[in-house]
Amino acid sequence: MTTYATSLSRLCGLGTCAAALTTLLACAPALADDAAPAAAPAGPWTITKHIDLASRYVLRGVTTTYGNGQPLGNPGADAPESDQAALQWGIDFVHSSGWSFGYWASTINYSYKQLGNSYGDRSITEFQKPRSVENDFYFAYAGNISGDLGYILGMTGYYYANGSHANALETKAGLTWGALSFNAQTLLNDVVWGNKGDTYWTLVYTKPLPYDITFTGTLGAYTYSREGKYLGTRDTATGASCGAGQAFVVNGCFAGNGPSSGGLRHLTLGLSAPFPDSSITWSLQAILGGYNRFDVKQGNQLVGMLSWGF
Repeated sequence: MTTYATSLSRLCGLGTCAAALTTLLACAPALADDAAPAAAPAGPWTITKHIDLASRYVLRGVTTTYGNGQPLGNPGADAPESDQAALQWGIDFVHSSGWSFGYWASTINYSYKQLGNSYGDRSITEFQKPRSVENDFYFAYAGNISGDLGYILGMTGYYYANGSHANALETKAGLTWGALSFNAQTLLNDVVWGNKGDTYWTLVYTKPLPYDITFTGTLGAYTYSREGKYLGTRDTATGASCGAGQAFVVNGCFAGNGPSSGGLRHLTLGLSAPFPDSSITWSLQAILGGYNRFDVKQGNQLVGMLSWGF
């Protein structure tokens, strides 16, 4: 964690400040005999950085398949985002006024470029290379309504390196009350992983436990726009409607469930704690699977992670 105070460049030139700092350090031993130096005042910005290694990357509780029938796995550009260890990293800037912005990224074990291109080129059957990297850029403002009741408003931009028809914008609006938060995140454009208007709802409860352990419970649900460019009941590339017992999933009409208007996505129960005298944190999540946008049941999954904060 890093904090920033008022920039010295506003007060003096670089050379002058360096000389002043050298003089101050030279005087420090003499001053220490008289009194302990006062702590520097905290600046308005708090900066946190992290690098993580997750046992797998599960996106919003979808452990088994994004589609309407049999799972295809990562070779078929299907869930989870990575069925093997995923490297993740990020940085967050939080201002004392309530504004915040940040960046988060993760490796993905298939190619969003190939998946997106398969919408127009149905001959594509290889989805492993080039593998994609998800990049999330976000900002928010958190304010207080009354007492423990607060709110948050923000937006996230998704950019996929090695991606096609995958980049998106998503709004966020939420309420906080003590250890509880309730959020709604709404997609603003059609992409291969969602339809414009899809809204992800979460209820999150956080509680500190003994031994520096933190418990986090997340109940996630979705309301879906049933028809979009890449997901629905009509092949928008050819103009053909899917038959009975079929749904359109990016690159064709497939037998299985039809689109759902919404449902429970997942219940995730998590524990995390820092290792003693270390900047490394461990976390463990038990994902109890719900249903995807085609009402296909998702399996349960245990996910572990090691995070290095600096």
